[in-house]
Amino acid sequence: MEVDAEKDGKGTLDVEGYAWNTPGKHTLLPQQLTVHLKKGRNKVEIPISMGDAPLLWSEFHPALYKLNVTLRSGKNRDNRVVDFGMRKFEVQGTQFVINGYKTFMRGKHDACVFPLTGYGPMDVASWQRVFRIAKQYGINHYRCHSFTPPRAALEAADIEGIYYQIELPLWGYIKRENTVLNDFLKREGDMLLEHFGNHPSFMMLGLGNELDAEIDVVREWLDDFRSRDNRHLYCYGSNNNLGWKGPQEGEDFFVTCRVGGGDGYTTHVRASFAYVDAEKGGILNNTRPATDKDYSGAIARCPRPVVGHENCQFQIYPDYGQISKYTGVLYPYNLEIFRDRLKENHLSSQAKSFHQATGHFSIKCYKADMEYAFRTPGFGGFQLLDLQDYPGQGSALVGILDAFMDSKGIVEPETFYGFCAPLVPLALMKDYCWLNTQRLHIDVALSNYVEGDWCEPVRWSLVSDDGGWKREGQLSASVSQGEVGRVGSIELSLSAIKEARRLTLTLSTGEYRNYYHLWVYPDESAEPEGAVYVTSRLDDDLKKRLENGASVLFIPEHDSILAQSVGGMFTPDYWNYSMFKTISENAGKEVSPGTLSILTDPMHPLLKYFPTEDHSDWQWWSIARNSRPMILNATRSEYHPLVQVVDNIERNHKLGLVFEFAVGKGKILVCMTNLRAIADMPEGKQFRTSLLRYVKSDAFRPVEQLTWEELNALFHADINQRMIIGVKNESDYTIGND
Repeated sequence: MEVDAEKDGKGTLDVEGYAWNTPGKHTLLPQQLTVHLKKGRNKVEIPISMGDAPLLWSEFHPALYKLNVTLRSGKNRDNRVVDFGMRKFEVQGTQFVINGYKTFMRGKHDACVFPLTGYGPMDVASWQRVFRIAKQYGINHYRCHSFTPPRAALEAADIEGIYYQIELPLWGYIKRENTVLNDFLKREGDMLLEHFGNHPSFMMLGLGNELDAEIDVVREWLDDFRSRDNRHLYCYGSNNNLGWKGPQEGEDFFVTCRVGGGDGYTTHVRASFAYVDAEKGGILNNTRPATDKDYSGAIARCPRPVVGHENCQFQIYPDYGQISKYTGVLYPYNLEIFRDRLKENHLSSQAKSFHQATGHFSIKCYKADMEYAFRTPGFGGFQLLDLQDYPGQGSALVGILDAFMDSKGIVEPETFYGFCAPLVPLALMKDYCWLNTQRLHIDVALSNYVEGDWCEPVRWSLVSDDGGWKREGQLSASVSQGEVGRVGSIELSLSAIKEARRLTLTLSTGEYRNYYHLWVYPDESAEPEGAVYVTSRLDDDLKKRLENGASVLFIPEHDSILAQSVGGMFTPDYWNYSMFKTISENAGKEVSPGTLSILTDPMHPLLKYFPTEDHSDWQWWSIARNSRPMILNATRSEYHPLVQVVDNIERNHKLGLVFEFAVGKGKILVCMTNLRAIADMPEGKQFRTSLLRYVKSDAFRPVEQLTWEELNALFHADINQRMIIGVKNESDYTIGND
């Protein structure tokens, strides 16, 4: 402590303390200490006896003490009351350890988004609200993106049990020659340690975001910071050089999207990327969906904890109802512009459906991305981007909560917590789509970061949507603390399932519960075309058949409609279409197709033999990836495709994956997926079956009438493209393997 004295003399310090925010009671033995003071400022060290069993601070029990220090000198008296917590945060191998227990950083990025004021709250209660919401969704860790939070945030984090990573205010370069910037940053770091160092929630310090730094310079800084205060862990920055240079000696942990360069996705530690930063957007979009892979190969390249950088940047179509909430300094011109663009393309009536479908699909992707990390033994954690929307940088509507930390109504906190918790039950499957002649095999594992070994059994149930098929059981479990351990397997025959069905697997143990969807299809011969005319050519033969009343399944060759369609993409577009479109073009790399999800009516007879919800899910992966959704802006405003694709907020195209018309006396169903490319996949074969059976049925009665000339024009139209220019980004996306 520091004492200002007007003259030389001595005083008496009375020290008392007690735990105040925890069910556990602990009062410190009163201490009295005589101190000799010199005129001016004095630094006095007070050894505090905490006894043999002090209450320790962590996410599970954020115990805080109040320390009451009174200084008496003659008739003078002064008093100070401060809070503090007892914890030991360290590294063991590739894992973080707090108070002797391994922990997993279930983190979120924080960009200090407070639309009503434009700055972070200065009161503790407002921050407590933020952290309590985040903890409902399983979050235990906050990473400040290149800023320092106010003292009130740390006081609230102390109370609520949040693990803070604070960063110096830089996104750019650190070079020895830049002395003015360097002096500023180093002074900021020193002040952080001086003013905030005693907060137990202040656990990690980074030097900035996506830096390009001279290692000798930043190593000197970290060495000096450690010498001043070794109660925290330090890193050179978050995702420096986009991870391409790999881990560097001298930092305690490594925040990154990849652990250096390597073949394909072998070094990745998040499952989704912008197209400019990974081929076709990374693992989730470009590899067949499964739940049995992890990042073990990647983290084997790093001797210290790896934290996934800015995972889960999945766009969700906005709810324009939130516009009325912007009553402060920030006005949502962006949302009004996007809403007006939707009107221009006559899609306003679908805005709520777009929001719900893309939101529900984003949850599937969140779950998959996060579980990749939870399946990885020895992994350090992740930092989501984000739990909430970010209204800047071109508008990144990537949160399951809006910018006000209010729910969008797309997932209950309890459901999200099931796959973002201290203990997560995990199903390990080689595929989501099965044939009924296959024997289903699912391994079950637990990711255990509670404070202790886990021995409670895992109960499982597997049931079809209609409840007509159900199996259940129980597995014994014994998983050591801080480990990812397999507890057993589920092995079942699927032969009793005679029709296409979606099954839901539920895993529960103690208070923890997780779920999975999988699909089972009958192993049948390919559906015969029968009287249906199947073609990929828009020619005179097709014209004549339609004139004569034929039922047609039209699957255009993709090369013939490049200008009238967009690329096939499964996952929601990454972060912000306009920004990464510009970055990709400037770097000479592929631009993302930019779509968000399908939107369909699950009860439509088209999908009678292909179970689905109204949004994308894993059975749509091969169908979407092998498609080119058609731009249907020229159709009537009231017309909607049977299977629509939701476009991003910049373009707002009306996109069709499957759609139908009456032409002359005939009927035509158009499918924009290359069915031949997915014919050997269970879901691909079943999708074709459902399409053909629909076209053969009496239910195939298109009401939208086109002439042959109008149909032909649709597939040769010049599309009016909007000029889209993204905001500047400081990171260099021209680096990498190539």
